[in-house]
Amino acid sequence: MKLVQLSIHNFRGIHSASLNFFDYNLLVGPNNAGKSTVIDAIRVFYEKDGFKFRPDRDVPFIVGADQDSWLELLFSLSNAEDSSLADDYRQDDKTLRVKKFLKIGDKNRDGSIFAYKNDGNLSAEPFYGAKNVQSGKFGDIVFIPAVSKIDEHTKLSGPSALRDLLTNVLEAVVASSASYEKFSKDFEAFAQGVKAERTDDGRSLAGLEADLGALLESWDTAFLLEMNSPSVADIIKTLLSYQCIDKAHGKALAADQFGSGFQRHFIYSLIQIGAKYVGKKPSKKTKDFVPSMTLILFEEPEAFLHPPQQENLAQSLTKLANNPDQQVICSTHSSHFVSRNAAHIPAIACLKRDSGLVSAFQIDTKSWDEIVDANQAMNKIAVKWPKLKARLEADDLRPEMEAVKYFLWLNPDRCGMFFANHVLIVEGPSEQSFINKLLGDGNIKRPSDGLYVLDSIGKFNMHRFMNLLTALGIQHSVIHDDDNSKDEHAEINQLIQDSKSVLTTAVCPVTGDLEALLEVSKPKSDHRKPQHLLFLHETGQITADRLRAFCVLVEGCLPKPPKEQKPERWMKPSEAGKGEIVIYQWEDGKAEG
Repeated sequence: MKLVQLSIHNFRGIHSASLNFFDYNLLVGPNNAGKSTVIDAIRVFYEKDGFKFRPDRDVPFIVGADQDSWLELLFSLSNAEDSSLADDYRQDDKTLRVKKFLKIGDKNRDGSIFAYKNDGNLSAEPFYGAKNVQSGKFGDIVFIPAVSKIDEHTKLSGPSALRDLLTNVLEAVVASSASYEKFSKDFEAFAQGVKAERTDDGRSLAGLEADLGALLESWDTAFLLEMNSPSVADIIKTLLSYQCIDKAHGKALAADQFGSGFQRHFIYSLIQIGAKYVGKKPSKKTKDFVPSMTLILFEEPEAFLHPPQQENLAQSLTKLANNPDQQVICSTHSSHFVSRNAAHIPAIACLKRDSGLVSAFQIDTKSWDEIVDANQAMNKIAVKWPKLKARLEADDLRPEMEAVKYFLWLNPDRCGMFFANHVLIVEGPSEQSFINKLLGDGNIKRPSDGLYVLDSIGKFNMHRFMNLLTALGIQHSVIHDDDNSKDEHAEINQLIQDSKSVLTTAVCPVTGDLEALLEVSKPKSDHRKPQHLLFLHETGQITADRLRAFCVLVEGCLPKPPKEQKPERWMKPSEAGKGEIVIYQWEDGKAEG
């Protein structure tokens, strides 16, 4: 079983959203964009570890919207799982679609899960007749929060990943263990012997049993003491312990004495190895529907790991997700994680919050085909011009090349665009480095909601990044040289204009090129342009008026900051009486405070 799609209606900041899932999935976006909301919706569906829907926390108040709250999940099934599913629910495409009502004002439905039948209608009865079947009929989930103590995952006295792992192994071993059978017999002999043994002053368990029994005789009741052979749970809880050995010093340390990076890796290692040691439990009946799936929900897996470790973990998670019964969903702030998944862009879901409402953007098959078609417009221009046509290979004209190009371009640096609220697309490293320098020096005012300056590897690719950012719901703007609109540049400039969308804040052509605007010389080699431009700036060879003209151009492409409003007079809290309304006079009107 694998989760294919999740639809969310009125859950926290999400009014209505659908996300598609694959083996390995990434939820990206700026802070507070809604990534954790998606993960928590899945947790609410499964109710693992008592995580349940709470109306006071989970139902949003959205003006003009209904107040019903529900989740709908679509699963793909293996042949065996599909054949064991009740006939009413079996679909031709071997899928199972279920709906959990969180709050609709019907006590018979709130909190229950219903499945869609093969006639397209939702069943009137809860799925398999039970109110809470999350743990048995939809596999299991493992949730790793962004911040957690290692003890939560390694304790042996209560539920934890380590205890579950040990239980899976020991239960299988004990079932056919000659050692455990001998231990049980020896323990039985020990129990009988120690019960009869006495201390020097005559005390014994047998005597205690007899004395207490005698006192209860008038009630026609007997008292017996029993000492049972330890069960698997008893062995794990009371007889097992573990140590982590620091090989550098040869000392045993508690896991929480190691650094945060090690603890994070240790937690993941338990989950990774857990799949290897989970035994296959046969169904009691051939028609039992007990699908096999472990859905791993990992918040910020990159936490406390340096970049190479992040890339290794991303690779390990991808490999883990390739197992037929496992699936991984990560919420991340790491461009390294996104870069490792750039070969499969549809598995990246971008979350965005606007005025409190969360939207999810994802590139499905139809959207990808539209992007490919739009991107091919550059090839149609290129074939018209001999110089450009000579640079084309036959493979460049194939649609499959678009995916290859994005995979090559989306390195860890460029993947920073997925976490910005606004992306400024420029032609190359000269513009990128120069603008970043001016932003750092304060010559250009940085937008408060986050900005990423994207090197598009030339004007020929700008429309490609515009199309990608639009599909993922990311606001952007463009600065490019117009190259005096000569020859092929006239068509390329028009293609950039035609690629604008509602998310394109501005397209700002520079007359001629950047050097012409700044009135500076060009180096002999193009690859030296970035360092040459920064050197001219650092040595004061760019005039103040030309520098300011460029800064004004850039600022004109960026989101406008909210208007700063200053009251004519601030009243200190002590000046206002209790329950008194304080009126502030703003420049453009009145506001009650």
